[in-house]
Amino acid sequence: MRIALDADSEVGQRVARIFLGDDRCETLVMINSGWVPADSRVVSSRDLTGSDVVVSDGTTPLTSLIGRSSVANVPLVTWPDIPASTLGPASIPVIVGANVGSTLADSLLSHPSSQPTRDDSVQVAWTEPGKPQRNGTPIPFPDPVGMAWSEEKAEGRFVANRDDEWAGVTTIVEGPQGKRIVGVADHGAHLEALTLAAVAFAAANGSFDPGIQSTATAREAILSEARNLELDVAVWRSIPGQKG
Repeated sequence: MRIALDADSEVGQRVARIFLGDDRCETLVMINSGWVPADSRVVSSRDLTGSDVVVSDGTTPLTSLIGRSSVANVPLVTWPDIPASTLGPASIPVIVGANVGSTLADSLLSHPSSQPTRDDSVQVAWTEPGKPQRNGTPIPFPDPVGMAWSEEKAEGRFVANRDDEWAGVTTIVEGPQGKRIVGVADHGAHLEALTLAAVAFAAANGSFDPGIQSTATAREAILSEARNLELDVAVWRSIPGQKG
């Protein structure tokens, strides 16, 4: 696989190392003039021809990358959240928001232990950098994050602030089949990079149709790729009918 990467942030540097640690990456093309990892498979070039996917940590304006990726007919995956309405149409898959809050949290709902039905209530929560809340809704995350006060940003969607290096994601599904909690916790920048890499591999394998879009249409493929990259998932299940 030939992966073109536009990266200059910590997340971008970590995703480069994740790609280089995967046997599927035959060539890593660094397309900006900044940081370049030392590896025999790495080349520096602005030419996207022959790439299987273009990946960006937001270093370069997305409109520029969309044009260049469209000419090369290559799917584009970007880490930041960018409103589709600001980008216009695209003839290639352009996947935005390949990050922990917008992608990994929802992808956990496709885990075999989650899979909510219409009779289930669903809570999705993730951490973001910031001053920890002192009240709100208590949400359980795997260690070392643990139980954390969280703020409901939208119906059923919660954010817990962290002022350290750790990050976590949790989905809580409860209904006739009992309560199921599926979560992950890891170093924050690594978890962001792993999520970006998982979306990139899913895009390279044809999981997305052309157009500007979120990652919601390929949750199962993304989680599968994340687990291929050794994402450690914690699962807890109650007995149906059990309280608490």
